[in-house]
Amino acid sequence: MEQRKKCASILLNIRSKMTRISLYDFALFSEQKEDAGLYRVQINGKWHSPGGKYTAFSPAALAVLLTDLIGGTPPPPPLDIQPGTRVYAHWQGDDDELCCGMAWTKTPPHLGIDGRWHVWLDGNRLARCEDVRQLTSEELRQARRDGTTSARCREDEP
Repeated sequence: MEQRKKCASILLNIRSKMTRISLYDFALFSEQKEDAGLYRVQINGKWHSPGGKYTAFSPAALAVLLTDLIGGTPPPPPLDIQPGTRVYAHWQGDDDELCCGMAWTKTPPHLGIDGRWHVWLDGNRLARCEDVRQLTSEELRQARRDGTTSARCREDEP
C-alpha cells in the first residue's frame, strides 16, 4: 500500500465496471522541484507505468488516458517483436542525436502515453516500433560473418 499522500482521485463507472484512479505528485517520487505539476498514476491499486518504472503524466497526458479509459479509439496492435529479437532500429541518443544500428530487443512492445508502441533495446535505449525492423536471416548471416555488432546510420536509410 502506497504511503505517500495522493493529490486526487477519480472514480469511473463505465458500463457498471468501477475503475479507481489515484494521482500522486510526481515530485514526491523524483524529489525534483522541476517535476511539480506532473503526476504518477495508479489504476485500481496498480501503478500505470507505460514509459518505464516511474512514468510522469502531464495534465494533457492524463486527459488522453481518461479519454482512452472512457472509450476512445483503441491503438493499433503492436508489431510481433519478442524479447531477444535481433533488429535494426533508430532511436534518440543521449544528446538528442539520431542514432541507429543493430540491437537486441529487451522487452515486448508496450504502449506509450503518446499512443505509439515502443520497445526497449539493449543498452537501455527506447525505440518506437515504427522505427524498428527485424533483421532478415540473410542480414543475420552477414552480420555473423562480418562480426558486425552495430551499423552507422546513412541519410538514405529507412
